[in-house]
Amino acid sequence: MKFRPFITLGCRVKKIFKINVKTVLPLLLFTANFALGQNTTLKNLGLLDKSLKKDSVIAEFAELYNLTNTIHPGQFMFCSKNEFDKTYLSLKNSIKTDLSLIEYYKLTASLMAKIKDGHTAVDRGRIIGLLNDRLVFPFSIYKIRDKYYFNKSSQENKEYTGLRILKINGKDINAVVNEMKQYIHVEGRNETGLNVRFSNFPFYYFIYNPTEKFEIEYADRNNLKMKEIFKGITFKTYSSIAEKTAPLTTEFRTNDLAVLKFRSFENGYNEADRKIAEKQLDHFFTQLDSLKTKNLIIDLRDNSGGSADIANYLFSYISSTPYYYFDYMGAKYKSVKDWKHYAQYPDNIEEINLNETKLKDGLNCYTETNSTDWWFKLQHNKSNFYKGKISVLINGGCFSTTGHLLALMREHKIGKFYGEYSQGSNYSNAGGQAFILPYSKTLVWIPTFQYGMRTPHFINDPKGIKPDVEIQTESDDLRTGFDRQMDFVMKQY
Repeated sequence: MKFRPFITLGCRVKKIFKINVKTVLPLLLFTANFALGQNTTLKNLGLLDKSLKKDSVIAEFAELYNLTNTIHPGQFMFCSKNEFDKTYLSLKNSIKTDLSLIEYYKLTASLMAKIKDGHTAVDRGRIIGLLNDRLVFPFSIYKIRDKYYFNKSSQENKEYTGLRILKINGKDINAVVNEMKQYIHVEGRNETGLNVRFSNFPFYYFIYNPTEKFEIEYADRNNLKMKEIFKGITFKTYSSIAEKTAPLTTEFRTNDLAVLKFRSFENGYNEADRKIAEKQLDHFFTQLDSLKTKNLIIDLRDNSGGSADIANYLFSYISSTPYYYFDYMGAKYKSVKDWKHYAQYPDNIEEINLNETKLKDGLNCYTETNSTDWWFKLQHNKSNFYKGKISVLINGGCFSTTGHLLALMREHKIGKFYGEYSQGSNYSNAGGQAFILPYSKTLVWIPTFQYGMRTPHFINDPKGIKPDVEIQTESDDLRTGFDRQMDFVMKQY
């Protein structure tokens, strides 16, 4: 099978490239703005115009329901069929009139979010395109122990960072967030991944309440209740606030302590970028070996995944023995003929060869049997693999391929984990295909394959992968930029 995915990070759209779908490893970045092909017939309509006709929406919503039931490989891992069906019927029965783009987004996103899968999402690109010049809530927010705090904003609002939010426009912040959660997708029972989604809080608040007025009640640094009306900022301005970081950086603090930061494995998709990253790793681990560096910190925080090729390359440097990567790659469906026409690139989806698969937990799975794919073969660790002490920093931004890497490390007892629960685990539902709903032209990401790691001793936790030492970010850290997790680990040496 072949397809051509867009790989996105933040608001940047990477170039299109071809890969074999059996080589498609769980794709990253459903925390990103999926700025893909948009509907041409409806693009000039406003966000709040009731431009989508009731009967057509109801018919299309049924198509989304049926498509999801047909292809999603992990649909009922965290949501029973009964729950999903009840949600679908409730949402469908709520359609009483024609809908706006925002109303329909909430409807479709709520159905997809019910599955509790981080790779299952409704594309936001068209709404963001129309939202760019609108005034939106001027902060992202951050959750700490069931309380919510001001986080990123423009320079003029910097003094509020780290203060606790109590109410927005007269409504308790907990009630606001609880309503938003209905259409925010996170993996399983994970909670730390919400802070990844809250980095886009201005988008979600606009979907929840499309207003340009923001009266906010908050607690100041003396815990006194304050109230202030904030000016909105354009969504385009807010989007430009995001910090840009290199996917891979290395640093020697001393000859005995080095830090490897991998913010994304997206640099493994493109062969040229992958070769550069591999050379960086080769050079770094050669230095570690030469200096006999005793301590290594691997910082994987906010790494939402990417190519398994580069994650595997990193693992080959920290494993002391040969190992296997994937255990299986499984699909729910038996044939593509009844649904492939929904795909963004239908000609790039081929049939599964059922003669090459075996049934495993209801999925038609490719395994090492009759497979030539590298991830089913025995992988060999590097001769100069790292032999010192490894500390690993993780948080709710660790997802998809990064979860796979962490699961392998946990399985092989490599490193000690510090920070917060990861969102990713020893499996993921992905596949890189987007599907276009025929009437509204809404783009929906629905996984086509489930990828399971060769981790027979791994104990699954529906909340993600738990760190050995949990270290919570504190509210003042948001204001000062203090890296509490890194500081804690550094003090161990």
